[in-house]
This record gives sequence, structure tokens and C-alpha cells, in this order.
Amino acid sequence: MSRKVVVAGVVSAAMFASALTARQVLNRTSYEVAKVVDGDTFDTSEKQIVRLASVLAPEWNQCAGNDAKSLLEKLVFGKKVYMKVIFRDNFRRLISVVYTKEGSVNLKMIASGMAYFGGGYDYGGMREATREAKAKKLGIYSPECVQDSNPKQPKCVIKGNVKLDSPVNLYRFPGCGQYNNTQVELSKGDQWFCTEAEAQKAGFTKGSDCFDKTWHPGQ
Repeated sequence: MSRKVVVAGVVSAAMFASALTARQVLNRTSYEVAKVVDGDTFDTSEKQIVRLASVLAPEWNQCAGNDAKSLLEKLVFGKKVYMKVIFRDNFRRLISVVYTKEGSVNLKMIASGMAYFGGGYDYGGMREATREAKAKKLGIYSPECVQDSNPKQPKCVIKGNVKLDSPVNLYRFPGCGQYNNTQVELSKGDQWFCTEAEAQKAGFTKGSDCFDKTWHPGQ
């Protein structure tokens, strides 16, 4: 799954994508799912790769990643799947709003707290579903996935944040201006680090709000 490419594609698709009703979609050709890749991508028996439009699920090795994949399998396996294809991306995937007779698969993934609303076009109330999932602390918004402190290694307090809209990932430690306002969202690829060297080796850059400060373990 390539998050940055998909987000850009969904934004451009919003200019021409009008949402179909479930009834209109169910009158279309149905497909059978052969394999679920992760929480937002699956292959059909026709060897098409389908990516859920405006949906960003965590990778399999991130918090709630396996749960997201399991939910998508539950929603689409053994059922007739219908698609409103928005566009084909650079990886030849069909970026689509996917339905079964039970409703929108895209919306259910977000409402369950198993995927983020990827921005761009809101298909069927994704923003509202996101607000409700956050309020209930479901899935990717649970304390297991969104952390202010490190429950496993309390002395490793450096927060590394993946920036989906920037090529630069940042880390912060106590004393940095935005440290207390920064959360570690493990479903997005954020990480805890024990040392600055460890964060830098992982590809993270010190936040500008840290100025000329240096973090020393145990301080």
C-alpha cells in the first residue's frame, strides 16, 4: 500500500466522482474476492487489484493491522461485491467504492475504527464515521494504538511521528516545544525511541521546536 500516492489520487478524483446509491451499484456486475491483501486492498478472481477509495488501513505490522485485514475479509469473502471505480492509480489498482448487499465496505471499515478517512472525497459520511470512531476509541483510536506515554518501555520517551503529507518524519523528546501535544499513533507507523541516534537511524529528523537541545537517556 502506498499511502501518499493514493491520497493525492483521491483528491483529484473528487472533481468528477459523484456517489452512487447502493441500489444503483447493486444493479452492476458483481465480483468475487480471491484474496485480501490488507485492510484496504483485495484481489478479485478476475485478477483485478481493488483499493478502497478514501480509506487508509494500517499495514499488517502496525497496530490494528491484522484486525483491519480480518474485518475486510469478513466483509467481502463469500459475498457478491460491487464496485464504483473512481480511477486506476499508478500501481494499476482500481480505486473504488465497494459495496455488498449489506452496504458500503469503505464506510464500514472507517466506522469500525479499522481505517482512517484518507481525505479527499467523503463517500457516504466518512468524516462523521471518523468522529464517532474516535469518540468511542475504537481500533486505531484505542489506547493501545494512540499513546502519550510508552507502556512497554517507560524510559524510552522519544516520540517519532510519520508525516503522511511530507517526506520528512520528525521526532521529539521532553523539552521540545510540541512534545506534550504530540501523540504516538502506532497505526500510522509512529514509533517510540530510546535515543536520538536510534530515531535518526530509523529515518526521523529532530523537530524544529527542539532547537539546539539534545536528549540524554535518563535525564
